[in-house]
Amino acid sequence: MTTTKTKYSELKAKHSEELNAFDGMFFAFSDSQFAEGLARLNIEKENLKANIVSIGAGGYLLKSKVKDFAEMFKRHNREMKQLKKNHKDLLDALTYELRNHEYCITYDVTDALDALGLDVKDIPADILTKAKKAALDSVEYS
Repeated sequence: MTTTKTKYSELKAKHSEELNAFDGMFFAFSDSQFAEGLARLNIEKENLKANIVSIGAGGYLLKSKVKDFAEMFKRHNREMKQLKKNHKDLLDALTYELRNHEYCITYDVTDALDALGLDVKDIPADILTKAKKAALDSVEYS
């Protein structure tokens, strides 16, 4: 399967890069990773509650960066919402997510729609039909 770059895939990549580069955040899944994250942010264990908050899924954030972090996600949501207003970009996004969630195996659109924050009623029927066809046409059988 060949993957072409679309506005959707480029926006997803941009958002991922911004999240990964966000200053004042770390992820830890062990005590040693937690200690490394604290050291990187120059936080003493005695000052944990005053300086960091858990963002879930093993993520920690400086309290001083919470507003910036929330603003980044609000902007990401606005950008994604704007992209999905264009029918071609919506088709590309839906096709991408159908492929990513193995529609060719499950014939279930639920996970792809969830990834896009959409419900089937939110999508013009012709776009959903085209996206399903594109997702199936891209499958290579050996």
